[in-house]
Amino acid sequence: MVKDLLGILGILILLIEIYRLVRRNWLRRLLEKKKKEKRTRKPPVLRPKSERDCRFCREEKGNRRSAKREIPISWQLRKGKGGPKKKVVTEGYFCPNKSCEYYGIREAAIHALVGYGNHHGVQEDIQKLKCQACDKTFTIRRNTMLYRLKSHSGLIEKILWLLALGVDASALEEVFGVREITIRTWLCRSGMQGKKLHERFMAELELMHVQLDELWANVKDGSQDMWVWIASDVKTKLIPVMQVGGRSQEIAFAVVHELKGRLAAGCVPVFSTDGLRHYFYALTAHFGLWEAADGKKPVWALLGAFVYGQVIKHQRRRKTVEVERRIVWGEEKQYQERLKKAGLSGRINTAFVERVNLTIRQSVSKLTRRTWGPAKFTPELMEHLEWWRAYYHFVRPHESLEEELAQPIQRKGKQQPRKHRKRTPAMMAGLTDRRWTVKALLHYPLP
Repeated sequence: MVKDLLGILGILILLIEIYRLVRRNWLRRLLEKKKKEKRTRKPPVLRPKSERDCRFCREEKGNRRSAKREIPISWQLRKGKGGPKKKVVTEGYFCPNKSCEYYGIREAAIHALVGYGNHHGVQEDIQKLKCQACDKTFTIRRNTMLYRLKSHSGLIEKILWLLALGVDASALEEVFGVREITIRTWLCRSGMQGKKLHERFMAELELMHVQLDELWANVKDGSQDMWVWIASDVKTKLIPVMQVGGRSQEIAFAVVHELKGRLAAGCVPVFSTDGLRHYFYALTAHFGLWEAADGKKPVWALLGAFVYGQVIKHQRRRKTVEVERRIVWGEEKQYQERLKKAGLSGRINTAFVERVNLTIRQSVSKLTRRTWGPAKFTPELMEHLEWWRAYYHFVRPHESLEEELAQPIQRKGKQQPRKHRKRTPAMMAGLTDRRWTVKALLHYPLP
């Protein structure tokens, strides 16, 4: 009896296994058949937007820009050639008195600034200046991030330098003995300094190839997922636009609107992005003009120099299995010719801006993967990014921007002669002729 039951049980188990095998093969064949019969979806038809769809364009249209201020006569011509020569370099500084005729003028040959002794601070002596036109006296730290700070400027410089290299504020507190809240205050001030510096220099830019992308940012108290939107130029490595916000159409409009405001008149670079639709609508809304037909309403037409390509990566199980490159607007021949003219390969890609994303994650501790110290609020993250961008543009040399010297520079001792000159993105774009230091970045006065 027991043997008969065991035999029946064995037969049942065998039938179940056969059923499972047949069912598995049948389902696999059915899925493969459906996959073959499945028609390839056509890409959606994207219709260009106009400037009326951008809220920032509508708001800016009603605001008129103020007229440019006339430069006054040089103070040297007014006071004459008498008196002692200047012993303190005043180039780059300006009178902070808004009612003064020479307010905001940095040229030493024009303004009326002279040295006026030292201010005895808590940690170090600070140079004082005087405007001979209005008798205003002030220190060289006026209108800088160091104004009214009691700590030594060398300590602040080291800590902010390390923050731009990716060191966390908690580690700096342990090494230097400075409270983390104080470090965050310095970072907030340096972020404001970097933003003002960006507004001063990033204007009338001539860019050739702009790539746009976004990377996810970990913000504790964010009501939604926050993203860092980046626009980077391939040739000069500049980052003219960097904003933090949600992955929405409004933020895309804000990014492209700021980008267009920083470009020179008539400059239309080549664009390349990923497959996000928001970029297409934002770009087409800003790089076009109204054309009036005979007896008809004006029509929004895109500029002839506007060329736009996309790189779409198809992923399966978090791995890229296929990369699709396509021209969304313009001709592929025009796209390749313009890029080859700039010394590039001419291929549609977003590799350069993706490399910038990696640099940002390595340099900003709040964006590091699996970090213990993410940003708590969005403004805190933006201040850190503004300071890092100023450091990236003016201080940090870029390896791909090295310039070969015609005559190697001889060095002291047994060192080999220098054959290349290191350059920063600001030097490559012609915004400055030298590589700045962190000290110069912090001491640069900005109203």
